[in-house]
Amino acid sequence: MQVFTFDFVPYGKDLTGRLKYPVGRENYESEVAAKTYENHVEQFQLMEEVGFDGVCLNEHHGSPYSLDNSPNVFLAYVAAKTKRLKLAMAGNLLPLHGHPLRVAEELAMLDNLTRGRIIAGFVRGIPREYLALNIPLREGRPRFEEALDVILKAWTHDLLNHDGQFYHYKDVDMWPRPYQSPHPPVWVGAIGPEPTRNVAKRPGVTLCSTFQPTAAIKKQLQLFRDACAEFGRPCGVNDILIARHVFVAESQKEAEKLCKTHFEYYFHQLLGKVNNAAIQRILDMNPELTLDSVKTPYPYDVTPMEKMRDDGFVLVGTPDRVYQDLMAQYQEYGGFGTFMAIVRMGAMPQELVLNNVRLFGKEVIPRLHALEAKAA
Repeated sequence: MQVFTFDFVPYGKDLTGRLKYPVGRENYESEVAAKTYENHVEQFQLMEEVGFDGVCLNEHHGSPYSLDNSPNVFLAYVAAKTKRLKLAMAGNLLPLHGHPLRVAEELAMLDNLTRGRIIAGFVRGIPREYLALNIPLREGRPRFEEALDVILKAWTHDLLNHDGQFYHYKDVDMWPRPYQSPHPPVWVGAIGPEPTRNVAKRPGVTLCSTFQPTAAIKKQLQLFRDACAEFGRPCGVNDILIARHVFVAESQKEAEKLCKTHFEYYFHQLLGKVNNAAIQRILDMNPELTLDSVKTPYPYDVTPMEKMRDDGFVLVGTPDRVYQDLMAQYQEYGGFGTFMAIVRMGAMPQELVLNNVRLFGKEVIPRLHALEAKAA
């Protein structure tokens, strides 16, 4: 199993009590933002030292939940500060990018600059981002699927020709081509039956399953495997990626005490309150939508950490406990080839993050890497 970290680059100061939508410029401090980026680079360099295989960044807009407006830009900087780590984005919000050809070019350029360390990940984004960038939410899915078609064509065809609903190209010769042949590995984040089936239709594309309880992921993975069989696509553990929040300490009590406040700030405040505050604006701008179609499928803003731990969202405890809980999910899901550990929660102090990384790297990662050796 390969082990990555998944990071949203949350703003490094607790803003409890000040989170609405929009959050407001008065809550922003340039020094906090600059230090947030510096802390993440330090974290990624330590991860390279302790055995992580790679770093994965997401793209978000318009809130302290994430300062990673451009994972491609940030990963270019991280590439210059590291030597071995694979660099993934999960990913570029394709419906919100004006020209998918531009995304294809950027990723090909990054792949050459890093001599093949890039993993190209793509997602649709969340409703709040469509509001921020003035894209009709109903266009999200068709824009995503068409943009991904364009990118794969640009990487693999001699000339790009495409005449679709949203994008049009004629006889485009893309330079540079990706360093990896025929292109970097492709990861696609999906939740829900139709997006999951769409991933299954694309041979070689890895399904990224995140932010769901264990029971929901188990159901999704069964749907994915069934769809792969229906479409005649082979499906092994390396076609599946799982992400979970992780916090380890020397004792169970210490781990839960140290991370609870930061975990609940991340979910209740950064993810829950900001999204909830944006929902009414989204509905006002998209009268054809219903509340159920835009609200989060899980009550992030009110669920205590202990319940989310029991539901499988977070793995917290000693290294042995975290490993055992992860292996229980591994068995329940029928295996997966990549695990992404989300080790930073909200405005967690840097030393807590680094201690989490060190202990997880020393005590858990070697056992996860050994799974691959046993399978071989």
